[in-house]
Amino acid sequence: MAKLKNSLHKYICTTCKGNGFLKVGTEYGETVHQCWDCDSEGELYETSDDLIGNNNNGGVSNKLH
Repeated sequence: MAKLKNSLHKYICTTCKGNGFLKVGTEYGETVHQCWDCDSEGELYETSDDLIGNNNNGGVSNKLH
């Protein structure tokens, strides 16, 4: 039986480029706002559930031991 492996990947936010804040131009000049994609953390997190021993056979291994 295959086991699930949870992995966490960090990515730099492409909206604020890791800063956490954005300068938004308005008709009155530029204002600073918090990033709405990463909640001002500067990083995005993505989790993936992978099967340990996944060899493109649906997680089925041909090994005896």
